[in-house]
Amino acid sequence: MTRRRVTAAQRRSPGALGTVEQLPSGRWRAFYRRDGRKFTAAGTFATRAEGDAWLAGEFADRARGVWRDPEAGRIELGTFAAEWLATRADLSAQTRALYAHTLAMWITPRIGAGDASRGIELGGMHLGDITPATVRTWYAAALTTARERIAERRAADLARRVDPVRTWARAQGLPVADTGRLSPALVAAWEKAGRPMPPRPAVHVPENAGRTAVTNAYRLLRAVLNVAVSDGLLDRNPCQIRGAGESRSAERGTASPAEVAALAAHMPRRLAAAVILAAWSGLRAGELFALARRHVDLERRTVTVERALVEVKGQAATFGTPKTVKSRRTVTLPGFVVDALAEHLAEFTGPGPDALVFTLDSGAPVTATRRTTLFGRARAAVGRDDLTWHDLRHTGATLAYRAGASVPEVQRRLGHTTMRAAQTYAHAADDSDRIIAARLDELFAAESSAPRLRAV
Repeated sequence: MTRRRVTAAQRRSPGALGTVEQLPSGRWRAFYRRDGRKFTAAGTFATRAEGDAWLAGEFADRARGVWRDPEAGRIELGTFAAEWLATRADLSAQTRALYAHTLAMWITPRIGAGDASRGIELGGMHLGDITPATVRTWYAAALTTARERIAERRAADLARRVDPVRTWARAQGLPVADTGRLSPALVAAWEKAGRPMPPRPAVHVPENAGRTAVTNAYRLLRAVLNVAVSDGLLDRNPCQIRGAGESRSAERGTASPAEVAALAAHMPRRLAAAVILAAWSGLRAGELFALARRHVDLERRTVTVERALVEVKGQAATFGTPKTVKSRRTVTLPGFVVDALAEHLAEFTGPGPDALVFTLDSGAPVTATRRTTLFGRARAAVGRDDLTWHDLRHTGATLAYRAGASVPEVQRRLGHTTMRAAQTYAHAADDSDRIIAARLDELFAAESSAPRLRAV
């Protein structure tokens, strides 16, 4: 059998759409030029007709405006995310720091890894190589890693509470007190034994532990990749895990008016009025501790929110803009709150209009760390260890609803951008079902006591 000789003209077939040429292997390669660049099909073809079809498809995509540069997605996610964050001039310093931390903790590094053969590192992957399957793998690894990190922290905290000398002495049958100073002889014996450490205690970690951090990381990843789609670097966003970006916040607690008063009484005197104001106004912590004397109008019984305390890890606290445009607002206060605020201003606040209303003993702003410590002692004293400072804002919304406020009114009072945010607090104050049940009781009692006609 004689092999047919292929001429040069047959091996190379240039046309209006591009060029199809035969390789020494007998397969066909297709390419075209556009704007001075050469675009070649990712693979070769068995026939020239298949190469022509690829060229036709590329031409059709350009005509429909759906053509995408095959090199567009050849930028690493870590690089693209860093550039994206650098261009977000609309972000507050706190949000920018939060996004940077989330990227560094969850998105750019290797997750679920001990060595190069395990885990997944999104930050080093090209955008075009990230698929829905890749995101699912990362998400599962992140959830596992989050639980492991929490377990490690809890075990370390428990280990710090265990005295290794006392633990060793009890294991040896030596008498040792539960508290107090250890004898030098006992410490010396422990050191001579090689300073043995007790085994790390086992800890229980709930199944959903760490989910909030991973949910926030998934949201940020989705937002970054949405921009990549908008920029034409991706055809579609590979973040397609149903429900992965939905947060399921735990039920927040509220304090009764009596508990608010008790909490205030157990705070340092210079911060007692801050608890009262927070619970009855619904101000955010950053808004409340940014208030200056000029923001308080005792005659009109109002406080005006125009700035917020900004805290970024590793930096001194500063003042910035409120969380949203609607956060700028004026809140009218009940008379008893104004009375408490007036007493506080007279005793603890400086005379100038820019003097901070609430400060520490040193005159410094009340940062989150100090606030958490002081409030923790107060809530323990009143038996409400479940409460956080933010729950005072929840309390303020709940009390407003119980006073008859509507959802739009609470939305304005708390400075929420959407009604949905205000509605998250509404259910705690919703007594409608209880009222219905009480009225049904009354109806039953009335019907039961009424004379009834006997059926004939």
